[in-house]
Amino acid sequence: RVPYCVPFKPEAFDLVVREMLSETGQATILHQTTFFRAEPNVESTRVQSVLAEDAENRIVRIRAKLFIDSTGDAWLARALGCATMLGVEPRSRCNEPSAPEEGFLQLNAITRCYKIVPSEAPRREPPPETAVRFPRAAFVTGWRDGMRMVNMMPTLPGKALIDLGYDECMRRTEQIVRAHWHWLQEIPEFRGYELVEIAPMLGIREGHRVVTRYVLTEHDIRSGLHGQQHPYIIAVADHPCDIHGAGGGLVEVKTAYGVPYRCLIPAGDWQNLLVACRGAGFSKIAASSVRLQRTMIQLGHAAGMAAAMAVNEKTSVDKIDVNTLVQRLDARSRYPGEASLNAKEVI
Repeated sequence: RVPYCVPFKPEAFDLVVREMLSETGQATILHQTTFFRAEPNVESTRVQSVLAEDAENRIVRIRAKLFIDSTGDAWLARALGCATMLGVEPRSRCNEPSAPEEGFLQLNAITRCYKIVPSEAPRREPPPETAVRFPRAAFVTGWRDGMRMVNMMPTLPGKALIDLGYDECMRRTEQIVRAHWHWLQEIPEFRGYELVEIAPMLGIREGHRVVTRYVLTEHDIRSGLHGQQHPYIIAVADHPCDIHGAGGGLVEVKTAYGVPYRCLIPAGDWQNLLVACRGAGFSKIAASSVRLQRTMIQLGHAAGMAAAMAVNEKTSVDKIDVNTLVQRLDARSRYPGEASLNAKEVI
């Protein structure tokens, strides 16, 4: 089975990924480069290029045979006019048992994690100058060297990103982190630690989600691998439906379930575009379970392999040999005994 939690150091992960990319001899990493425009063909069936701005304010045009949108909030797909979902869908959209009758704009909460280390003379975090609200809870993971990562779970409502903007959310979450650590440091188990780093980015659990050839829903989660009518499973997950903040809660998933390849292909006629991030084809309910990094890594792996196949086969993303893709990924094998193939899936 897939481990529930595998803590890793971002620096180590970054180093390994860079080494793996370098070994290919075919990868170019553009640092501090921001996407801002997509350029499709006249028929809106292919992405021809994208425009980005680098750290020196130079405009870079990037042409490719195939594009994978891994931007989190599906910025590329949205720039191309792909249909998206945001917030809570009404029950009428996917006929999900747990969906409300009416939809509304509520997003899974934002979190700002922080790092603490053991110290013989730890610096004490001063109390906040003004009252700061924060959750009296913490999920703490760590490593053998004593370093610990603190996740206070919800730090700000998810909708704050829309209402306040990214910079203001960063400012407010730093205040909340420091207030939270001041509180946590007073607990005996943490008095021998000091704060060394606050995450340089917001932990965003939910944003825009693309309407894809197939949208993963609560029905898939309830059916599990043994009941899903999808032979083309490219990733597996088993995390609870976990929504932080207003109206949230933790609903256990009884068995592992799969993500079909079609969840990566935007609806419509796009031939060279895949979405592999939390903005892929998930309903609000399904997204609350599938959103974890361990699942997103699987989506990226699948999308990268599918992209290579499409380019090598000189075909579109929906015409590749999906059976070969599924066999190479072998996602179902992570949960032996729970998987069974069913009716043929139409891409």
